Amino acid sequence: MAKRDAVNPRISTVVLPELEEGTEDAFLRGGRFDGHRFEDLDASGAALHGVVIDECLLRAVTLDDVVLDGARIVDSVLDGVTATALRAARIVLRDVRIESSRIGAAEWFASELTRVELIGCRIDYLSLADSTLEDVRFTDCTIGDLDLRGATVRRTAIVDSRVRELSVGGARLEHLDLRGADLDRIDSAASLSGAIVSTDQLPRFAPLLAAALGITIA
Repeated sequence: MAKRDAVNPRISTVVLPELEEGTEDAFLRGGRFDGHRFEDLDASGAALHGVVIDECLLRAVTLDDVVLDGARIVDSVLDGVTATALRAARIVLRDVRIESSRIGAAEWFASELTRVELIGCRIDYLSLADSTLEDVRFTDCTIGDLDLRGATVRRTAIVDSRVRELSVGGARLEHLDLRGADLDRIDSAASLSGAIVSTDQLPRFAPLLAAALGITIA
């Protein structure tokens, strides 16, 4: 079995510079933000296509039904963000920490996540289909459905987290560490090549793996 440190995501602590206070009006206009702090804002319904957020802090920001298609968020922290639905197709997240956030449906398909950590988040549905994940860690999270269909996943770990359903059909997995995941169901178990599970998890997954291989357990 691969050693744990061989699949440990390479994530550095996000260190923010001295930040300038940002306003709700400015945030709703979109564009580019460098070194800003946005706190206790309601951006519900905003169309922020292609927005660039660099070295910023978003704290207690409401993003209900916000569209972030094609956005770039780098070297930033999202803390206590809430959204009923958050569409962010083709978003780029690089060196980002997302913590204590609550999202209903997160549609982040065809996106790029590099050196990203989600801590203490609750997401009902997280679609990362056709995305690229490299050095990503989910810690102490609760996720209803995690959709990785068609994704390329490298050095990604799920730690002390609960996932109701994991979908990996057509995914390319290179060291997806599931040892810290409490999983209820895996869709397309035949695509799990490259994942790491614990010996305790294996009996639970055996029927799924057998079905994927066409094996009848009698």
